[in-house]
Amino acid sequence: MIKKQLISIYLKHTVDRIDRGKNIENSKLKIKKNFYVISSKKKRGFFSLLLFVLNHIDFANKKKLIPIIDMKYHPTLYNEKKTLFSTNNSWEYYFNKINRYNIDEVYQSKKYVICKDKNIITKNNKFNLYLKPIYNRHIKIKKNIYDKYLFYKKRFFKKDDKFLGVHFRGTDMKYTPDHPLPMTKKQVNKNVHFLMKKHNLNKIFLITEDIANFNFFKNHLNEYDVYYINNFRTSKTRVFDRNYRKNHRFKMGEEALINSLLLSNCKFILSTQTGITDFARFYNKSIKYKKINNGNNSKKILLSLFKYHFKDIMPEYLGGFKV
Repeated sequence: MIKKQLISIYLKHTVDRIDRGKNIENSKLKIKKNFYVISSKKKRGFFSLLLFVLNHIDFANKKKLIPIIDMKYHPTLYNEKKTLFSTNNSWEYYFNKINRYNIDEVYQSKKYVICKDKNIITKNNKFNLYLKPIYNRHIKIKKNIYDKYLFYKKRFFKKDDKFLGVHFRGTDMKYTPDHPLPMTKKQVNKNVHFLMKKHNLNKIFLITEDIANFNFFKNHLNEYDVYYINNFRTSKTRVFDRNYRKNHRFKMGEEALINSLLLSNCKFILSTQTGITDFARFYNKSIKYKKINNGNNSKKILLSLFKYHFKDIMPEYLGGFKV
């Protein structure tokens, strides 16, 4: 009983939550269904949502149904409380509508079926080049976001540069149950030096949401030219549920998308399994990649709070991470 209460208190203060949204069920009318509603009740990261959408657009096309993306009545981590850019559908913050249909009219018609809340093509939750034609045909990034990406691309990436891209996760990834564990500072330090020399790379593009990781990189790898955008960084694990800045939730998604697009311009990537890295390699399949595989965190909440730090301080022969 005490254990459950402690876990409940911990989750309340450290884990981001999404609004439950509207309880919409499949239409039960025995009429022909024309629309396929793509929505999720799970707490998904930005690129997990994008991958989920691609899976179900492909499925809808095969079934000759019209796909409709609902992140209005089934909100995500990225939904703002108030209307933004004349919409309450967070998909439309970042991407153009995939067709002319309105989600309210679709629900009123009763001619819809709601998708299953899982990836049905890429069951390993990784981007697959099989879905690239679906992406190219249906997904168009909003012009204002793509223009920001082009601004940074022109500013950072020159013709003869050879970039190492580093996605250095931290914060909640050290504690999230059953998720890939992030790289350690020792692993980053060793591999950056090795890869820069071996592959004759001359600049680094850094992505991290963790302020401690950012400071470590600037202080211990300052012999390299390091480029980055000023995305939100913190030491906290709960980053969505607090009003850190105006339109914070939207900006978290915008920064993830711009960072991943920029990462796709690198010659080589150093990272663990992350959505940002996965999409960059999906966007540009020619990128070389060194994946640090630290395994997954424990499925048990209490053990997941300590596993990363235990393995970080222990030598490899006693169960620590391989450096």
